[in-house]
Amino acid sequence: MRRGAERGTEIWIVLKGEKDYTVDSVLSERGGDSVEPYGGTRKQGGNGGNGTMRLGSGLIFAAVALAAVQGFTAGSVKEACGLGGDAFAAWRETSLARRSGWYAKAEQTMPKLFSREVKPVGVVKVVQDASAFQGWRAVSEGEASKALGQPMNPGDSFTLDFGEHLVGTLAFSLVKTQPVIDAPVRLKFIFAEVPLELGEDARKIESLPTLSRSWLQHEVVTIDVVPSEVRLPRRYAFRYVKIEVVAAPGGGRFGIDGVSATAVTSADVATLRAWTAPSPALAKIDEIARRTLRNCMQTVFEDGPKRDRRLWLGDLRLEALADYETYRNFATVKRSLYVLAGTVDDDARLSSDAYERPRVHRGACCILDYTALFAATVLEYLEASGDRETAEDLWPVCVRQLDFLLDTIGEDGVFRDNGKWWCFIDWQSALNRQTPEQGALAYGFRQTLRLAKVLGRERDVAFLENVLAHMEKGAEGRLWNEGRGLYVCEKDGQSSWMGQAWMVIGGLAKGERAKRCLKSVMADAKAVRPVTPYANHYFTEALYEAGLRNEAEAHLIGYWGRMVELGADTFWEVFVPGDQQASPYKTPLINSYCHAWSCAPAYFLRNAKFRAAR
Repeated sequence: MRRGAERGTEIWIVLKGEKDYTVDSVLSERGGDSVEPYGGTRKQGGNGGNGTMRLGSGLIFAAVALAAVQGFTAGSVKEACGLGGDAFAAWRETSLARRSGWYAKAEQTMPKLFSREVKPVGVVKVVQDASAFQGWRAVSEGEASKALGQPMNPGDSFTLDFGEHLVGTLAFSLVKTQPVIDAPVRLKFIFAEVPLELGEDARKIESLPTLSRSWLQHEVVTIDVVPSEVRLPRRYAFRYVKIEVVAAPGGGRFGIDGVSATAVTSADVATLRAWTAPSPALAKIDEIARRTLRNCMQTVFEDGPKRDRRLWLGDLRLEALADYETYRNFATVKRSLYVLAGTVDDDARLSSDAYERPRVHRGACCILDYTALFAATVLEYLEASGDRETAEDLWPVCVRQLDFLLDTIGEDGVFRDNGKWWCFIDWQSALNRQTPEQGALAYGFRQTLRLAKVLGRERDVAFLENVLAHMEKGAEGRLWNEGRGLYVCEKDGQSSWMGQAWMVIGGLAKGERAKRCLKSVMADAKAVRPVTPYANHYFTEALYEAGLRNEAEAHLIGYWGRMVELGADTFWEVFVPGDQQASPYKTPLINSYCHAWSCAPAYFLRNAKFRAAR
């Protein structure tokens, strides 16, 4: 990494536990040594995208303006488009004035939860099988009655299969099988979405780099009185439940009976829109996509009911798109939008995640590409529901976000990470985010212009036309590689599936150029591929947008259909066809196997635009 003083820009570095340094002072003290990124790449993280760097043997944490470090001018597209420093001040004040009202509306729009009782369909044993997903298979051992109500002793266990993925609570009865119970009964429960969670020993996980082991759905419960009716206090996401007797009186004095789950969702199955699938394979994909969506639809659109059990803006958008084609649960979309708007900070900046309990409050993450999608999510809600009042109410916070987003675009119209954001796009660790973020920002700006037109507020954001003109010129001049027929990143020349996808979706690649870059990247064996259904949603959308209809449907069936073949009854947070152990968290045990951003097929298969394409 070159010195950041080429344009007179001062970059601050914080040396952990010691004093502050600038790049120049560090280089001076070190005799002019260069500063290289730790591991050779700038890491992405939940801390807003700050990089971790190594100077000699000292660990430093840096929030750097990469544009300046790489030798580009410090000016942003704001100056190039004549936007002064106070251009967004009024939108900030209006957003802050409405914040408490937005918060109140989030509470007032609480959706109704629907519940149903579900009984286990059988008893299973989880066995190792190299041909099964992740190397584990659930093998039937008969009806649930084989285990329920039978005398049990310390060390005994059985695993119940509920036949489908559920989100809800568990109840059971402890019954006497002998007259006297002279000690408490202690039981261990393991709730599992997939067989791996029962087969692998979670005790081997000593620590996780970013997530707590407490996300593992393990419970130990002590019941003092037998007989008893017991309902476990937590909500779980599961298909399988293993129940083990940890400690209890011996001699088979008690049994476990009456096990049932109360499944909950804010999706009303009575409102499900009719749809005739063109094939059994697509019908199955749609069924699983709908179950994924339904189980993530709670009092907000959760990302995953196992983990993280909270609202994320990127997941919200894809869930909402699928919802409009299926359950049309507008109340949950509206509440989710108001939860995010009602928790903006004192600069009226959105958080990309939010919590509901013990009260609604903002999360700690600001994701650039998620924030760019907020206005698009408002627009799509308006188009689906007709609720113009909510869209007009949220318009100020949509415009306010532009102030932050535009700071990442240089005066040459090219995105460069300014160190103030978590740049996500996908969990793919090898991905250089520059090109995909260029396209994602362009898409967000275009959708903001569309929303403005619908609301009659074009004058508020007329400058975006000029911004997009700069971005188109910058993409053409700095990111397009004619010889390779695709878009690349400036620093390393990396090509990626998501770089091309977002350039197409963002309208920076059109017509034959759109087709060419997508076909080129699919033919490039070295191109970085996505690892999540979230990113694969956008790649599929780009194929449709470019008019590559056959390729789009083949990708949809090949990706989500492969999960179906592997036994999915909800779609997963992460899926790499060639690596079933893939995980952003160093172990697939902590992965979510019912994840909101994975429900895309219900949108693509049912939406009239994509049906016409097929």
